[in-house]
Amino acid sequence: MELRYNPYELFTCSTTPAGLYARKKWLNQELTPQWKADYKQRVEALLSNQSPGGSWQESVVETIRHLFDLHLTLREATREIDTALDWLTGLATEAMEGRTPGNELLSLERLHALPFAPGDFATLLTSAALFLSSIFGREEDARVLAMYERHSREIIAGATRLQDWRSINNLLRAFVVHPVYSTGAAAGKLVTLLAGAQEGSGRWGDDLDPYQSVNALAHLDLKDAKPQVIKALGYLGQTQNSDGTWGETDREWNTFLVVHAMRNTGELT
Repeated sequence: MELRYNPYELFTCSTTPAGLYARKKWLNQELTPQWKADYKQRVEALLSNQSPGGSWQESVVETIRHLFDLHLTLREATREIDTALDWLTGLATEAMEGRTPGNELLSLERLHALPFAPGDFATLLTSAALFLSSIFGREEDARVLAMYERHSREIIAGATRLQDWRSINNLLRAFVVHPVYSTGAAAGKLVTLLAGAQEGSGRWGDDLDPYQSVNALAHLDLKDAKPQVIKALGYLGQTQNSDGTWGETDREWNTFLVVHAMRNTGELT
């Protein structure tokens, strides 16, 4: 698929975590003095004000945000990241046992530039903990595997949470990054559910973000995933803005998700 406009332009001077990732991985700026300075400033800001217990502001959402942003920048686990993961995984384990610790207000604004949707809080908590644990090398941790197994059984059995598209989005995001569970029956069922919701145009229903959905599916090598990605990219190719971006708001984040998906599938270099 050929794009009509250059999707890389808006990242050129960006100092957001997604922008720094794009400048390093896609624009080859990693060795430039400006990128190094911007990177150092961003990472120092992300690591500041972490509590001794590992969280940021004792908030699930803020801790998820910091960990995801550190994934885009630092990439590898550090002592600070490990401490934060311990805190988050502990809360997620409690949530899986039906003891949800608190219930923070979720909204699109609060989850801006995160690969999650404001669905059920407990599902967001466990999905994000699994996603972040897996991308930071904890995919074989006993607590992580136990949560994946529990969610797998619920998904296959058709748990109530599967009636909520936003929770489906969050669970899919957790499953696509695990080397084993990404190819299992539960992941397959989530992908099939999305296939049933995809319209002929290539977009999904109003409750599913097309940018997040295509990005998650582009990480998978499952039978029902590739046709959805092809259809979605066709739709996105037609709806690209003339400045190379996508969407009316959150254009950098939307564009990051689309470009990442296209590069994953070899549609863009």
